[in-house]
Amino acid sequence: YDPALSLDAAWRLPGEQMTRASSIDDLLKEADYISLHVPYIKDKTHHLIDAEALKIMKPGVSICNFARGEIVDGAALRAAYESGTHNGKYVSDFADKDLMGHPNHLVMPHLGASTGEAEENSAGMAADQIIDFLETGSIRNSVNFPDARLDPKDTQSSRLCIVNENSPGVLGAVTSFLGDKGINIEQQINLSRGGIAYTVIDMTGQPDDPAGLQEELGAKVEGILSSRFIGVPFHNELGRPGTFYHVTWFQES
Repeated sequence: YDPALSLDAAWRLPGEQMTRASSIDDLLKEADYISLHVPYIKDKTHHLIDAEALKIMKPGVSICNFARGEIVDGAALRAAYESGTHNGKYVSDFADKDLMGHPNHLVMPHLGASTGEAEENSAGMAADQIIDFLETGSIRNSVNFPDARLDPKDTQSSRLCIVNENSPGVLGAVTSFLGDKGINIEQQINLSRGGIAYTVIDMTGQPDDPAGLQEELGAKVEGILSSRFIGVPFHNELGRPGTFYHVTWFQES
């Protein structure tokens, strides 16, 4: 997997060293080394390498697991070692209680994100992302929200960030509500992830009553979960996030 190279582009690379497998079973039959780099999903990749998979492999295939320990069934691999049907190495950065002490199990340190430099960089990145969210409403690397960033068009426009149910008609109702209030939308984005949608709207100028505008928006538009008025997000006044900052939560009745 290469984030900068698509699968189709990879197969167009010159050379005849790669063979494309049509299924996981075909790959397991032919491979001399198997490197695992898949996410752990309980009902999909749990024990992806199990007793049945081991039966398909060559006896001397070596397995490198740098994904998650649960992807390999350690008990099944231990049984294959002891029966003599498998003699390849198992290299992992996760200890396995069923394989502890076996000479074919090579455990490497799992320290990629635990060095002083990595923790300092991670802390700095987290702080920068929180600041960006507070000041501009941008969302990066969230586990349950879409990535969202709207660059400034006018440094004097005000910004409204809305969290709503990902349902048909909500965005249209929001823009119609603002239009009825005589508010001009300069630019906007609307992104969703699962059942949640996130909308960022830049409006010309400043509303006279931002808090009242939010309250009325939540009362009139069904599906609004919360809204946040940031004021002028790109006019850094004494380090504060804009000239006005107000959050309104709408509780379900």
